[in-house]
Order: sequence, then C-alpha cells, then structure tokens
Amino acid sequence: MNSEITAAFENEDLVEELPIDIIENVETEPNPDWCCIFRVPKRIRSVKKELYTPQLISIGPLHHGKPELADMEMKKKQFMKSFLQRTTTKKIDKIFSYIKDNEEQIRACYAETSTLGSLEFVMMIQYDCIFIMEIFLRKRLQDRSDIDTLPIIQYSLRIDLQLFENQLPYFILEEIYKLAFVGPDLPTFMDLSIDFFGSSFMGEKLSRITPGVGVKHFTDWIRISLLKEYPGSKLVEGVIYDLPCAVKLHELGIKFIKKERSLFDIEFKKRWERIPFFEVSELHIPQLGIGDETELLLRNIIALEQCIYPNDALVCDYIHLIDFLINTEKDVDLLVENQIISNQMGENVSVATMFNTLCQNVITSKSPYHNICKQLKEHCNNPWNRAKATLKRVYFSNPWRGTATVAAIILLFLTVIQTVCSIWQVV
Repeated sequence: MNSEITAAFENEDLVEELPIDIIENVETEPNPDWCCIFRVPKRIRSVKKELYTPQLISIGPLHHGKPELADMEMKKKQFMKSFLQRTTTKKIDKIFSYIKDNEEQIRACYAETSTLGSLEFVMMIQYDCIFIMEIFLRKRLQDRSDIDTLPIIQYSLRIDLQLFENQLPYFILEEIYKLAFVGPDLPTFMDLSIDFFGSSFMGEKLSRITPGVGVKHFTDWIRISLLKEYPGSKLVEGVIYDLPCAVKLHELGIKFIKKERSLFDIEFKKRWERIPFFEVSELHIPQLGIGDETELLLRNIIALEQCIYPNDALVCDYIHLIDFLINTEKDVDLLVENQIISNQMGENVSVATMFNTLCQNVITSKSPYHNICKQLKEHCNNPWNRAKATLKRVYFSNPWRGTATVAAIILLFLTVIQTVCSIWQVV
C-alpha cells in the first residue's frame, strides 16, 4: 500500500513537471496566417539540395551565419555605409524602429523559430533589407563602382534571391524602402524589383502587383507572375495517372500545337478536315522556354506550393503533366520540333532528365488537367484511332513509303478492273 502511495506522488510530480518541460523545450507553433517561408521538406531537398541552398549570400535567418557565406556579411556592412550616403541617419533610426516594432510579425513569417536574440535578429533584417535595396538601386543607376555590380555577381545574387529558403517578407522590404526614399521622381520598390530580376523566369518578367494581390516574398511573386494570365476557371476533378508519352500520343494521331497565352493554359481540341472522314485531335500547349535557371526556379516554386498552396499547386500540376509527356529524349525531340519546348540548356536528353526528377518525392493531388488527360486516354483507347495510327505508321510513315502504298493501291485497283473486264468479255 505504501509503495502505491509513493508511486502516486511520483507520478504527480511528473505531471507537474510536464508543462514546464513543454514551455522550455518545445517551439511555438507558427501562425498559419503569417507563415510563408519554410525549410524545403527533406524528401524534396534530398533530390538536389544545392538548388535550394544559397551559394553567395544569405537572406533572412534560415542560412544566417553559415561560414561559406561569411564574405558577403562584410559586404553588407559596406553597403550599409553606401546606403547612408543616399539617405540620413535619422531615417536609418526610423527603419530600425520599424523593424523592432514588427519583429514578432517578421518572426511569424518563418516556419522555423530563429534562435537569434532580439537585437541580433533586428540587425540581421535591417542589413539584409538595405543590401537588397542597395543592389537594386545600383542596377537601376548602372553604378559600376563596385565589383558586386559586375554581371556575373548580379547573376549569382539574382539566383540566390529566388530561393524559397532565402527570403524576407515582402511587406518589410516595401515599407523600409518607403521610409528611406520619398519623392515623386523616385522609382518605387516594385519598379526596382522588376528591373533587377529582368526576364529571368522562363521568359517572363515580374508582373506589376495589382491592389488586392498579396505578395509574400520574391519566390511567391515569381509564381504569381507565371500564373497571371491563367484563366483559373477549370474544374479540378481527379488525379492524373497512366498518361501515354508525347511520342506515343503522336503515333496515335495527336497533333501538338504551339499556343499563345498563359504557360499553364493547355487545351485538347478536335476539328474536322475538309474531308469529313478525317477528324484531327490536337493538344494545344503554350511554349515553354528552358534555360540554365529553369530547374532551380521550378524546384523552388514546387517547394513553395507544397508548403503554402497544397490545394492550389498549379505549377506542380503542370510539371506533373509535362513529366508524363516526357519519358525519353525522343519525346523532347518531338516537342522541340513542334515548338512546344524551346531548349536553351543544351542536349534534349538533359531536358528529359530534368522533368523526370522534378516531381520526385512531391505529393500530387487533384489536377485541373484531369479532364484533358481523360480525353487523351479515351482517344488512345479508341480502336478506330489505333487502327488509323497503325495504318499511318506502317504504310505512310514517310513520303516514299506513302507514295509506294498509294501506287500499290492504284495498281491493285487497275488489276481488279482489268480482271473484271476480262471476265465480262468471256461471258
């Protein structure tokens, strides 16, 4: 009996210690209304971790303090000195106060709780904000006084500023710029951003932010720009699976047609030729420009959608569809030939390899392209379409074979006529 009483008191002590242990050792859950900057999930990052990791400069707390990025920390201090020459110490004090007043909101934008103390965190945000503004201004003014204005350095900086993990909340950048620079003749921070990034996003520029469109950070802004002309009214009905590749679709009579408009606005159409017997099925796809930055950009947007827009992951859905169309280099050859893909990164096999790994470890859900895929599979499973495809592949695969086939048919027809006429004469 005494042992039971003793055990009860011990358990009571453990229960009392539990809340203390939780408070001391468990991080506060992020606020979903503000949280917009995450570590890329490990399963996704493990495929190509270097495409999610800054190579030149850290922005924000997630990569802050890394030894390999230490050189640019000194450069940030030099840029602060240059920035002071553009504004006043009084305005710098206002900037510091603004960051301090909004520290809690800024921290809430990161899914991972920063271990930095209040002063260190505020100073980091201030240096990072001012570095971005200074490099944007130098690009705008074509200032060649520093090595960091060289095109190769600006290219590397532009790459690092696209990374999902390497972001600052957009609202803090815009507000600090307004505190530092006020005047009707000065460019807005939006103007500076558009000018700095240029047309590096698969041929697209950052779109102008319209009232009511909330931008979380640069990676989010890039996604918004890519989706700007997408109609966004297609029904989401199901998950895409088991879709034939581009070569197979082509063999079964599907024509690939280059389309103008939003990158993601893909349509399946049927039309009749002049001869009613011939129905033509067409897959209309806007041209996708692929360059050296494309894989990095797509991977970071996919990671962003997995964390922030899991139920509206249109870029993931688009990549998933293209991944089905591209299995081998021959599929890329076909899409390049039909101007669906503009390849500026080298051999077509590298494009196939890229798409075959982009959706690796990515969770896919119901897609707006489900109905298109359903129509494509119905076309492929139609026996008449299969027969026409076989006839074309065997007897009309090239002009010479087609000519020989037509000649043989004509010769057979004439032979039949001659035979019939001979029979009539005998009769």
